[in-house]
Amino acid sequence: MNSPQQWKKIVVPTDFSSCAEIGVQAAAGLQQASGAEVLLLHVTEPAHSGLRVQTGDLHDAMRKEAEAKLRKVAAEAFAAGAQVRVMAKEGHPADVICKAAADEKADAIIIPTHGHSGLVHMLLGSVAEKVVRHARCSVLVVRE
Repeated sequence: MNSPQQWKKIVVPTDFSSCAEIGVQAAAGLQQASGAEVLLLHVTEPAHSGLRVQTGDLHDAMRKEAEAKLRKVAAEAFAAGAQVRVMAKEGHPADVICKAAADEKADAIIIPTHGHSGLVHMLLGSVAEKVVRHARCSVLVVRE
């Protein structure tokens, strides 16, 4: 297993929360030290309206809005000239994060966690925990 300074490609999922900002900042520090390429990733859950799944224009609008936010996050968090790409995908977050990391041949995923436990964790689950269990690469979990 490579050390963080040897990582060449890092996937950093964000939901734009203050917790996710901690993961982005950790990635920015590692990127500056290693020169790794960073993929900022936002995953939207499938949109439903009653029993009908919304498609087409709604998904395109959500993706474009997320990509604009990702570009803003990248500009604010990473140094000028840093290799940062953005991507917005739809699906179940843990599955999409793991698939994106595999498709990108990422060395690592840096993911934040709220650190919920007990009933909240049992009811809501943990995207970070699922990513740790299923990712094929290293996962760095940063706590809020």
